[in-house]
Amino acid sequence: MTDSDGPGNGGAPPPEGVIGEVQPFDPEPSVVAAATALEQQGAEFALIGGLALEAWGIPRATKDADFAVPIGVAEPAADALRAATTDIRPLRIGGVGLRDSQRGLRIDLVDRRFHFGPLFHEAIREANTSGRKARVGSREVSLVSLEFLTAMKLVSGDPKDDADVRRILQRQELQYSRARSIVESHLGAASANRLDAMAREAGRPEIPRARLYRNGEEPE
Repeated sequence: MTDSDGPGNGGAPPPEGVIGEVQPFDPEPSVVAAATALEQQGAEFALIGGLALEAWGIPRATKDADFAVPIGVAEPAADALRAATTDIRPLRIGGVGLRDSQRGLRIDLVDRRFHFGPLFHEAIREANTSGRKARVGSREVSLVSLEFLTAMKLVSGDPKDDADVRRILQRQELQYSRARSIVESHLGAASANRLDAMAREAGRPEIPRARLYRNGEEPE
């Protein structure tokens, strides 16, 4: 649906019976603009979020282009894209969100500076050294790995991100032991155990189903 700033038709009320208007999102202008601005800063970055899922073959509706960026890069990159029609705001999780309806830009530059900066730093470095790319329209950008994407999704605790993790766990390309190691290193043992539970539900062969035990028997 449209954002809270209006129905997307210049502020005029929608026709009778129309509750809202679905706005299409073309990611190419956002990806091209963000990648150009980040490259001008000399920064490495990686595509994350819904577009990254789609690049990995996991369809996911999204209304913005999300990038993992190093701490200190989001603000100058966003400022380089500033125009009279641009709305730039800090993200609660760390980074900057940029919206410009006239230019079709919906960009989140995320650095997770408050708690998970090192996770994002490692994810960016791995994506760039791997040579892994996603193509969005005419532009190729570095793509986060499924293993780091799993950890990024677990960070939020949002139900839709948990659903994304379960979908990632269905992918044969996922190196589960690597994903678990990243999660344990950056999110802690409790999150790694939670990932194990989700992997068990998904039927991952690396995580055998727990055997039921009888009263008086020591659990395994």
